[in-house]
Amino acid sequence: MKLYKFLKTYLKEFVLLHIIFSRGKMEAIISIVGALAAKAAEYTVDPAARQLSYLFKPRSKFLNLQTKVRDLEEARQRLQQSVEAATRNGEVIFDNVKRWLTEVNGKISGQSATQMREDEEKATKRCLAGFCPNFKSRYHFSKKADKEANDIAQLLIEKDAFNAVGYLPAVRVTDIIRPVKEYEAFGSRSDAFNRVMAALEDDTVSIIGVYGMGGVGKTTLVKEAAKQANEKQLFNEVVLVSIKQKPNMVNVQEEIAEKLGMTMTEKNVDLRAARLRERLKEKRILVVLDDIWESLELEALGISCGDEQKGCKMLMTSRKLDVLESLNSQPNISIETLKENEAWNLFKRMVGLVEGSDFQSIAVEVSKRCAGLPIAIATISKALKPKKDLFEWKDALRQLSQPSERNFKGIPKDAYSAIELSYTFLDAEELRPIFLLCSVMAQDADPEDLLRYAIGLGFLHDLNTMEASRDRLLTLINDLKASCLLLEGSDPNCFDMHDVVRDVAQSIASRDLHWLALFKEWPDEEKMKENQLISLQNAEVSELLHHEIDCPNLTCFSIGMEDYSSLNISKNFFTGMQRLKVLEFSQTHITSLPSSIASLKTLCTLRLRNCGLEDIAILGELGNLEILDLRRSTIKILPKEIGQLTRLKLLDLSDCHDLEVITPNVLSKLSRLEELYLYGSFDKWEVERIENPRNNSTLVELQHLSRLTTLEVHIPDVEAIPKDNLFFGRMERYKISIGDKRWYWYYDSGMETRWDRYYDSGMETSRMLKLRMNKSIHLVDGIKLLFQKTQSLCLGGMEDVEEMQMLDHPNVESFRQLRFMKVNYCNMMKNLFSFSIAKRLCQLEELEVSICKNMTKLIGEMEEADESNILEFNKLRILKLIQLERFNGLWNSEYTGQSLVGLFDKKISCPALEELKVEECHKLKYVFTSSTVKSFVHLKRLEVSNCDEMEGIIEGTLAAEGGVSSSITVFPKLYYLYLSRLPKLKRFGCVINPIEFPSLKTLRIWRCCALNTFTFDDGKNRVTPPHYLFNEEVNFPVLEELEIGGMDNLERLWADQLVEHSFSKLTSVDLRDCPKLLNVFPLSMFSRLDSLSIQLCESIEEIIYEEGGNTSNGMPSLYPQFFQSFDFPNLEFFCLWNLPNLKSIHHNKMHTINWPSLKKLRVYGCEKVEIVFANSGETSSEQQPLFWVNESTFPNLQQLTLGPKVGIKHIIWHCQGQQQQQNFVSPYFPNLKVVELNSYPEQVIVLPPYSLSNLQTLDIWGCSFKEMIFQSEEGGEEKPASLLLSQITQLRLHSLREMMHLWKEKEGFPNLRILHVSGCPKLKANLVPSSVSFRNLVTLTVQRCDGIIKLITHSTAKSLVQLKQMSIEKCRNIEEIVQGDDDDDDDDISFPQLNRLKLVSLPKLESFCSSDKYTFGFPSLQFLLLRKCPKMKMFSQGHSNTPILHKVGINWNRKEDERWEGNLNSTIQKLFREKNLKKEVENSVKDLDCSSTSNSK
Repeated sequence: MKLYKFLKTYLKEFVLLHIIFSRGKMEAIISIVGALAAKAAEYTVDPAARQLSYLFKPRSKFLNLQTKVRDLEEARQRLQQSVEAATRNGEVIFDNVKRWLTEVNGKISGQSATQMREDEEKATKRCLAGFCPNFKSRYHFSKKADKEANDIAQLLIEKDAFNAVGYLPAVRVTDIIRPVKEYEAFGSRSDAFNRVMAALEDDTVSIIGVYGMGGVGKTTLVKEAAKQANEKQLFNEVVLVSIKQKPNMVNVQEEIAEKLGMTMTEKNVDLRAARLRERLKEKRILVVLDDIWESLELEALGISCGDEQKGCKMLMTSRKLDVLESLNSQPNISIETLKENEAWNLFKRMVGLVEGSDFQSIAVEVSKRCAGLPIAIATISKALKPKKDLFEWKDALRQLSQPSERNFKGIPKDAYSAIELSYTFLDAEELRPIFLLCSVMAQDADPEDLLRYAIGLGFLHDLNTMEASRDRLLTLINDLKASCLLLEGSDPNCFDMHDVVRDVAQSIASRDLHWLALFKEWPDEEKMKENQLISLQNAEVSELLHHEIDCPNLTCFSIGMEDYSSLNISKNFFTGMQRLKVLEFSQTHITSLPSSIASLKTLCTLRLRNCGLEDIAILGELGNLEILDLRRSTIKILPKEIGQLTRLKLLDLSDCHDLEVITPNVLSKLSRLEELYLYGSFDKWEVERIENPRNNSTLVELQHLSRLTTLEVHIPDVEAIPKDNLFFGRMERYKISIGDKRWYWYYDSGMETRWDRYYDSGMETSRMLKLRMNKSIHLVDGIKLLFQKTQSLCLGGMEDVEEMQMLDHPNVESFRQLRFMKVNYCNMMKNLFSFSIAKRLCQLEELEVSICKNMTKLIGEMEEADESNILEFNKLRILKLIQLERFNGLWNSEYTGQSLVGLFDKKISCPALEELKVEECHKLKYVFTSSTVKSFVHLKRLEVSNCDEMEGIIEGTLAAEGGVSSSITVFPKLYYLYLSRLPKLKRFGCVINPIEFPSLKTLRIWRCCALNTFTFDDGKNRVTPPHYLFNEEVNFPVLEELEIGGMDNLERLWADQLVEHSFSKLTSVDLRDCPKLLNVFPLSMFSRLDSLSIQLCESIEEIIYEEGGNTSNGMPSLYPQFFQSFDFPNLEFFCLWNLPNLKSIHHNKMHTINWPSLKKLRVYGCEKVEIVFANSGETSSEQQPLFWVNESTFPNLQQLTLGPKVGIKHIIWHCQGQQQQQNFVSPYFPNLKVVELNSYPEQVIVLPPYSLSNLQTLDIWGCSFKEMIFQSEEGGEEKPASLLLSQITQLRLHSLREMMHLWKEKEGFPNLRILHVSGCPKLKANLVPSSVSFRNLVTLTVQRCDGIIKLITHSTAKSLVQLKQMSIEKCRNIEEIVQGDDDDDDDDISFPQLNRLKLVSLPKLESFCSSDKYTFGFPSLQFLLLRKCPKMKMFSQGHSNTPILHKVGINWNRKEDERWEGNLNSTIQKLFREKNLKKEVENSVKDLDCSSTSNSK
């Protein structure tokens, strides 16, 4: 400011300079410039250097800005790709990521780029005939550029802080619970059902049990109860998990977590349980555990419904009451069988029997034999329904009257017989064995797995091809579903089986076919000799595999493990299985295939799925093999011996990521091969060249496979496609990807890596084609032939394609079967479809077009069309148009003389559209027209963002048909609306009548600064637009979530009068960056909220206002000035962030508001708030607190976050009198468990005594503490935090630049389980003193602590008996982890629980421990990451025992960067040698380069 004043003061001297210059008075110029320089020196303080740079270095400022903009563009592209990948994975994108992208899009838009160029020109423009800079322009625009560059730098820092871009949401109850299609509200069940519902509504009940015999309908009833509880909004989330017999706890935890939207990276069951337990505390959650067979360790599982988890409730079903009682369920509700008349009515309706029929008397008896079990009634009725002759019914009754003596697993004889009879009545010869085979498969089984079993066992007769067998099997599955013997799976492509039906089927298979299916049970070797099929899942089989087993009748043998156990199979194991047809091992590591496998000459199907394998050459001797399934195995080479399998029909190598070599000519020898699966696997196809010997397979080999009809493959190099490529046209099922591998997005998830097939997600069909190549000339005829069959098509990076017609094959009609299409980076494409191609797209369901710079429309000029032609996309459900800078509509016809300003027009119909996304389409002014908008009755989701010219969502004026008194309903199914970065948007639409959005639940509006009102009443005369966003003309009756941000001119949200019931369901509000917003809520609306966040709203002084009446400062008056108390019963989350003028919740100083449900409170950057909490009536009126508190104010507050610019002296409490201080906080915050303190400059924090007795987690960020010293009261004795807070279990310290000690000698946090220390550079020598014991510590993370040299001492290391994860990163001066001392005696140091160890970016680390006195034991260590530790020559001087460690990673999640040399020291020594060798090579190359440069000079 001083420099600016200086420039202004001497402006006259610049004018004088101009006059003198024109007269040639150079000596005067020199004197004036000297005066200017002297004056400048007068103002030159530290900031002045920067100010002067604005005058003399404008070009550098703009070059820096251009560099930052380029960096930002690249960062945005990377983040956008991650966002798109996450979206395809079904994740919900974090709001801060969305806001970042929205803000960045504004920074790097075309408009911003133009403005930057103009500013640079102005800054460099000269005056005085070009001899003198224009200092005023230089200063102004250089400073502007510098500020913009700093803003961008801040954005880049924010982007780097994104650990993830989204999260998997907890799916809705309607999604996770397979719907009960025909729930029968039987009278005899109504009492039980009502009792379940009453218990669900009763807050005093936490565990509910439902019991009854198998097939009685327990699952159906609890699913309906869960559905109704969800509809009544009794719970925030509902999770249903089927337990079954012998449950695997890890899998159950995984399923619960997945349905809650969690990602479990922990391997340890206890840690996973702890995470689940914390998650179940957050909201009201109903956990349904279905079909429990035996008592469970619920606490070990992570489910607790005690006092600590009042929001969590369990509903359990079991066949046994004693099982439920052992789990402390109360009440336990019995489900009885149906009454006779109910059973008869159900049977009669399902069988379609007419009252008075000749069959009635027989039918009544049949229905009685079903024992009142719905499952038995369903199966037998379906079996008898097609029987038209009386004798068939009599025979059925006779069989039912002689039930099996077998009472299998608690199933009544009559029910058993009913299901068995349904099995007997299966007509087709193939149905019975297929039904029995389904019973030994897992839940939600894949038909493809069933197919490979069925073919191997010969259950599908007289079928010569895989495709014919698949069609027959799918038909049989549908027949079994129609017979109620199979159920729909949770995935549309899977099937399932009721557990009672499964039990009966396995009983029949065991009795009649000698099948044995065991789960976690030890098989009887003697009985195994008689069996024809053996399935052992998760059983302990290691001893079984050590010797030969005589099973002369065995045709199918399957072993599946859950923990990838290593199996050492005896070389003679298979000798006694000479009739074996199907063999399967899954999720195991097979050290070597036994030689006896070569003797299985009858083997037809071999499945080694997800197995650790090396040499598979021996499989070449299985001459009868038809199906070889090696999915997700670790093979690196497909050896030449596989070429001997000339009868092979199917070869599945999907997701074999390590497969690098397919021996030449192997594939071409598989002459009978019909199906080849290589997706996510081998892609190193060699280009066919005569002159060079080949080391790998070529696509030419596929020409010789005349029977090949299914192909899944990626071809990165188009040159590898042979000239004779018409064999592609033979494919009936395919997933073919050609070109750049950027179709894949590769990212980390914790310590693990997984592939996210971005463009596959949501597009799964049997015919998928993905093309990403520079030139369409590479698009060979064989691929073009596929266009007539393709159902899913992805196009990318085609630089010479102007429209799809260029891809059309001249002899076929392409794209008629197209269902899903995605196009991006086709920058020459001006339109996507010609009119003739568009007419063929009658099957199109989803279309996404993105980043095509020259695209102006989707459909080309319709020269052959007239006014009567309407293009109908009757199945199009999803349309996304993203970053199409020149796009101006779906269709723009010169023939009809129309030019669209909106997206849709009456010439194009999309009646089924459910989801529409429009982003960065800057030419569009509107999305819909008033004449067409009413046709979008199925639209559910609408997103419009970053469209610079968008003026309104609906063009024209909407009016109701019934006159002025009627209301308008648009988009009756729309539930999500997002409007962002629309600078010219003035309104959603113009209306004459009130407009209603009957289904809208989420509304988000961001950076729409011209939007003064949501809808504008075109029938009223107004001089100026209304100053509130939502007026009386708009109705949101079911809106639940509202997010408003970046609205610079918004003053009020709501009009004084709203439509009745509008916003009546609003529960969550997020307001950000609205600098002129004066007030927020009327009291009546505030009381309904469960989540409220207000951030960066500069003008807000109070949160709540009273309906009607305004004070002199524009804020309404609420209460008379006397003490009152109010309740806000629903609010659980409350955030007040950077509100510089906020003084109170409302202006009445003497009040108490009770927050009985509040769990999380965040107050940050509210500088006028001097006191956060104060006891009612004990604080002077001049110093009003944000919250008045008493015993009932915050009974459930669990997490408190406090940031800078809030009165630190009384941050936690304020009251008068020593005695009151002693008793203040303890009863007021009884459940406070997490405290976060952020950016406080003070070195001592005042905490009240006994205030945090239940605290579990303390997070401190960016504070100025030198030590962890707190005061127990203001001015009182300073005490170590480790004494005041000895009970905490988690301590996280971030960016404490002045911290010199965590705590002193003989002090510590004895209960600490998690310790995270980062950015504390002044911590010296050791992390903690040698006397500190970490006996309960589970996780230790230390980062960027450059003062630490030896992390921990020998004695501290010995205390780490519970440590499971240790991560030490980016500490520049650490030399060793455990301090070595040669004076110590020999000692053993064991880390018995440590399973993960990360040592990253430690430039001075030489070893884990330098002393040879210590022997280290790591019995549980499975993963060691050693990265950027250049001086580490060995792990430790002493011996290190790592019995289960078999790899050391040197890079993040890349198997090719893993090493193992037999032991830890040898491995690290080899790594050290490799690094030195690499450096020597690099130095040699540099020397050669220098020498070459010198010679050339």
